[in-house]
Amino acid sequence: MASVRQSLDECAATHHRQLMVSGDASYTHRTVLRNLPPRTTYIGRIRKDAKLHGPLPAEVHKSAGRPRRYGSLAPTPEQILKDDAVPIHRVSCFAAGQLREIPVKALSPLYWRKAGADLPLQLVVIKPLGYRLRNGSKLLYRQPAFLICTDLDLSLQTLVQSYVNRWEIECNHRDEKSLLGVAQGQVRNPHAVRRLPQLQVAGYSLLLLASLLSSGFQRTAEYLPLPKWRRKSIRPSLLDLLALLRDQIFARVSDTPPLLNFDDFKTAPPAAAKPSKQPLASDTLCTFAA
Repeated sequence: MASVRQSLDECAATHHRQLMVSGDASYTHRTVLRNLPPRTTYIGRIRKDAKLHGPLPAEVHKSAGRPRRYGSLAPTPEQILKDDAVPIHRVSCFAAGQLREIPVKALSPLYWRKAGADLPLQLVVIKPLGYRLRNGSKLLYRQPAFLICTDLDLSLQTLVQSYVNRWEIECNHRDEKSLLGVAQGQVRNPHAVRRLPQLQVAGYSLLLLASLLSSGFQRTAEYLPLPKWRRKSIRPSLLDLLALLRDQIFARVSDTPPLLNFDDFKTAPPAAAKPSKQPLASDTLCTFAA
């Protein structure tokens, strides 16, 4: 986060922009919250039974002992979810290919002991969303989400949309690991171990950039047709991009004249073997390598 913030500050067009970071529960702890760079907003998941406190009253009776830093104990995120007294806000967000109304509950300012008494937080509870596996099936519900935000003035729509966009990062990790094999490099040199994942991720970024510059976010006729159960895909997936890239590479190689010419050799070429009925896969690989 500090490196990204520094890169934004070095550019005149982005030094004033606010950096928004979304994280899961494993990153929502004291080390991250207490060391945020300037002009950085953090949105992270929190436990449903987290102990939160209200603000300290303006008039606090002085008593013997250590002075108070936190107010009275506030309801837990799970209690706020079940409390009908807390109003529900309908937030319009783009998720799963269309605009959806997401019911949320918000409460601020609150204080968390892991964040400190000088860092007020905004608590947002996303109620479970209903969905059906098919038309006419039983109505199922997803799990609720409990979020905290370090910016009290951030709108609920921007906050929830930023958290929903975090799923794209999970898809990015899945594509890099499962399809590109970023974590499966067979190298031994210490420099290669460090540089190979960087090269693969850079190639992945260039592939996505080439797709955006050529056809935008829409699928074109150049891609293979989708199966009948995936008629709602708007943009091409990584598998579609890789299939198109391989098709263009093989098309370019097939139009290229052969690089080797036996007439240039002094000795006669070896006798050709008896052609088989079915060409071997190795012949195709050798032609591609040449």
